[in-house]
Amino acid sequence: MHRFVWVIALLTCGAAVADDEPLRIRNLAPASGIYGQPRALGGDVLASGYEVTFSTEFANNFTSDANGATLAFFDGETTYYTYGFRQAVAGKFEWGFEIPWVEQRGGYLDHSIQDFHSIFGFPNNGRREANLNQIDYYISDNNKVYVDFQDSHDGWGDIRVTGGYQLFRAPERSLAIRALVKLPTGDIDTLTGSNGTDGATWLDYTDRELLARLHMSMTAAVGVIALGEGDLLPQQQRHVAGYGHFGVSYPLTQAWTFKAQLDYHSQFVDAAVRQIGGTALQGALGANWQITPQLFTNFALVEDLISDSTSDVMVQIMLGAKL
Repeated sequence: MHRFVWVIALLTCGAAVADDEPLRIRNLAPASGIYGQPRALGGDVLASGYEVTFSTEFANNFTSDANGATLAFFDGETTYYTYGFRQAVAGKFEWGFEIPWVEQRGGYLDHSIQDFHSIFGFPNNGRREANLNQIDYYISDNNKVYVDFQDSHDGWGDIRVTGGYQLFRAPERSLAIRALVKLPTGDIDTLTGSNGTDGATWLDYTDRELLARLHMSMTAAVGVIALGEGDLLPQQQRHVAGYGHFGVSYPLTQAWTFKAQLDYHSQFVDAAVRQIGGTALQGALGANWQITPQLFTNFALVEDLISDSTSDVMVQIMLGAKL
């Protein structure tokens, strides 16, 4: 039942919108974060200048499953430190990139997550029987081991190059078409990349009129992801996946905006267990703090709404500036 809390929050978080961009999240589960899922950005491309962001995302994982000849086990914490850049070009275009540094470690959040799940009645799925803050990632299929490490690893993740074009912009609503290319700069052995080149294109929409009586704005996105030839269960990897997003923003003060959203992608890998690139639906609650007209920060808490296909809990902190 706890998964309905996220949907209820979307429908009841009901007051003048200071910032109406969505939380920039995606699925960072160990076997899903290596693919080219977009991050929703809203319907407005940068009209001028540029933006820089620095984000830290902690994705805590404890899940396992075996089905036939396929086995996946994830106990650890995947952390992404990402530098992002976007720049306006000629008013209607923008381009940018993301450069991630990925750490696979035991982490520090196990005890806090156990307590959080217990307080709110969420399942711990055997967490209390396992050692705290250990790293153990393992994937095998048909007697072939694809991932197997119990020690910490870190390295560059897959760099993402992005672009956008403003299809329509008005005070009430805006629509942009966006695209990305994910380059194989990471490493499948440590789950910092897929060893494949992915591409995605999607429509990003912002509506400031539809929910104006509730003092809210809405964002939505829909798109497709074209998956290159990765090295994780390559015979079962899909060539195309779907992507979707829906979110609302509600201003608490002139500087603080509350946000709630759902983010979805379809299967990346046709594996027998959901932990390996399965269909994902994430619910996120968070806030934007507009520190100055140029400087902002985002906070997000993300929960898995379809068991085992995403990380149990993800926390994101992003600091950005539009100049």
